[in-house]
Amino acid sequence: MKHLLSAFFWLYLALSLMIFWFAVVPVWLLLLPFDRRRRFSHWYAWTWANHYVALSPFWRIAVEHGERIAADGTYVMVANHQSIGDIFVLYQLRKHFKWVAKDSVFIVPFLGWMMWMADYVPIRRGDQRSRDRMLQTCLAHLRRGSSILMFPEGTRSRDGELQQFRRGAFAMAVAADVPVLPIVIDGTLHALPQGTWVFQQDGRLDIRVRVLEPVAPGRFAGDVQALQDHVQAQMAAALDLLREASASTQREAGTSTQLQARG
Repeated sequence: MKHLLSAFFWLYLALSLMIFWFAVVPVWLLLLPFDRRRRFSHWYAWTWANHYVALSPFWRIAVEHGERIAADGTYVMVANHQSIGDIFVLYQLRKHFKWVAKDSVFIVPFLGWMMWMADYVPIRRGDQRSRDRMLQTCLAHLRRGSSILMFPEGTRSRDGELQQFRRGAFAMAVAADVPVLPIVIDGTLHALPQGTWVFQQDGRLDIRVRVLEPVAPGRFAGDVQALQDHVQAQMAAALDLLREASASTQREAGTSTQLQARG
């Protein structure tokens, strides 16, 4: 059953991507001269991603402390990375931002083209010149008021635990003098872990997203490593708290079920 449902999802994803892309191209071309920051394209990508979440009876997503994201604020947003599902989940923030993603994704038909139209930022792993171009492109976006969203672990975690962060996002925040906005996700690992196309969850999955307080790089006097270490420690602690709260909720639900059965 899991294989069948997963195959149906990926087929629907491919077909709907085609429809969404062909539908948006004329509007995108019309608005292009007036939409320098590609806000419409990002809104359209948000609509595309959120319609999957809305249609799915298997995911329930809760965003905590979204009010910490100022409507007019510009951030380097960093999130932990457990699953491909994180992409859909982070669009729930309803914030204008630019993804930083592997350059190979940008050549995927329809999906990559939509990312290019939204002016997201490609990077090639292991290529210093590509990293330098990515940094300069991101700094230009930040100067124009568009936030940047990155996975500082660089790749998906296989066990859901935080991996060592990479320097890029924090060096960018220091160079642009904009706050780092840490975001913690828990629950997506159980949906689609690395190395499989088959959804692994049983029943409905509760996914929680917690937005932490922004961290100004000025607190660390331009010390990129100190900023990175602080943010990673904050996110690790928040992830532990999320899991403790989820475990407590599950225990309470189990106790309630047992009491009802006895009654």
